[in-house]
Amino acid sequence: MSRFVLASSCILALLVVACGGSTPEETRSTVATVGQHMNEHFAQVREVEDAVMRGDLEAAAGPARSLLEHQEVPGLPPGTLKYVVDMRNSAMGVTSTDNVGNAAVATATMVATCGQCHAASGATPKMPAVTPSAPAEGVASHMRDHEYAINLLGEGLIGPSDTLWREGAEALKAAPLVATDFPEVPANIAASAARVHELADRALTATDTGARVAIYGELIGSCAACHGLHGKVWGPGLPKGD
Repeated sequence: MSRFVLASSCILALLVVACGGSTPEETRSTVATVGQHMNEHFAQVREVEDAVMRGDLEAAAGPARSLLEHQEVPGLPPGTLKYVVDMRNSAMGVTSTDNVGNAAVATATMVATCGQCHAASGATPKMPAVTPSAPAEGVASHMRDHEYAINLLGEGLIGPSDTLWREGAEALKAAPLVATDFPEVPANIAASAARVHELADRALTATDTGARVAIYGELIGSCAACHGLHGKVWGPGLPKGD
């Protein structure tokens, strides 16, 4: 998953109002503090997300616990404190379960909370462009196509951005793994991958946040389930080697 930072100018515009009669130096200090904490939040959210998609709840627990225990940041824009609470509740949902599906739903809710906070505060996150992988052959290339689509969908929730969400859904509609193209892929893994592509049609017609959270959670959970079937690298209880 790609990383991003909030544009300092955006945070500054929001906090000039929030800081009232503060001096320019005090306002700049508050901007720096809030910006640092937001960047930490985003990095931890993405760590949780990456780990849950691998099916590795042990790795997800650390950054989720950091979000849960994170202290309130002074100077947040008005009306955004509830999203901090929602973020902590989602983090608790990750740390308190040993079920990957439940953790995936909690993670999707966490990602969407970022976008809801941005929308409520008028913030526009500065995100790097998501670029598709170079053309290649084989299963690994197909999995990178999945990653590209998930990156777009995730940034669509985080923005929030209807355009990025739709681009991700379109990318996910690419042809699924089939035995004729990839005879080395076991049937259960091919079926799991096909399920991921079926979610693309639902994503294309989902317009409200609740529906998108449900789809994204199911998508992350499907990734984790497929990785759990993979007997080499990713998945619950599997070695974390190459």
